[in-house]
Amino acid sequence: MIFASLMKYVLTIKSENAPGTLYRIAGLLLRKKINIESLHVKEVDRKKHISHFTIEIFLSTHLMAKLIKQIDRVVEVTHAEYHRAQ
Repeated sequence: MIFASLMKYVLTIKSENAPGTLYRIAGLLLRKKINIESLHVKEVDRKKHISHFTIEIFLSTHLMAKLIKQIDRVVEVTHAEYHRAQ
């Protein structure tokens, strides 16, 4: 990959607050050799055990669409989306 073709993206993920969820999401990025620039995880609903992840990464546009589909397939993930960072 050429760095000039990479764009900065923000991933927004909602998931069940279960042990190993962060490990599975980070593992997807690790296998594709994607560096996490910023990571923020917060429990947003204690009664329903829902967590909110915000992850910033640099990635090419065509790989971003593939990555979000793979993240969405993680069992605990209830919603995943991305947008270009400002």
